[in-house]
Amino acid sequence: MMPAPEHNHGAHAHGTGHKWLDVIVAVSAIFISVVSLIVSIEHGRTMEKMVEQNQKMVEASTLPVLTEDTPVEHNPAGIHKGNIRLIVKNSGIGPAMIDRFEFSYKGKNYDASVPGLTSLLNACCAQALPKKETILPAHTSTVTGTVLPARESVTMLTIEAQSEQLMQALENAQADIKMTACYCSVLDQCWETTFQNERPKPVAQCQQKTGATLW
Repeated sequence: MMPAPEHNHGAHAHGTGHKWLDVIVAVSAIFISVVSLIVSIEHGRTMEKMVEQNQKMVEASTLPVLTEDTPVEHNPAGIHKGNIRLIVKNSGIGPAMIDRFEFSYKGKNYDASVPGLTSLLNACCAQALPKKETILPAHTSTVTGTVLPARESVTMLTIEAQSEQLMQALENAQADIKMTACYCSVLDQCWETTFQNERPKPVAQCQQKTGATLW
């Protein structure tokens, strides 16, 4: 006679033989799986928060903040004449890439060139300027397109007023002087500022108008 063919049966999970114990084991396995999933999700969220915090720390460590200063320097004798300087300072902790800097007096923009400076002085202080044959000691520095390191400053305009009348005219003109700038950090984060008592405004990028007069 032919031997009966053997049938291979797949392995079956073996229980403990106690129904209630098998249920507890199954429930425990499901519970452990759920807990493991929750732990994995929370770990992922924690890692995301750490990455976000690290990014904020990097941004903070490269943050530039432009401010301005206008010191008036009188001579030691106390006579009402001396120097007036317009200073742009990076008070932040990262370099500032200044893409746009505008200087205006009574709504009109001027640049740092000799003609621009001459036009500015004629606009603000024509009656107090020295005679034509006298050269007015004045110095300017271009600001647009420069990189200003942290805690450093640039003196954009210096005027040595050699008369009381010119010194007074320059001081009176300061109320009508306005400065605006757009600058970026090394991470290409950009801000616009009017150098007033307000926070710089974040912008996507620094845009320049065609034909704009920049200092």
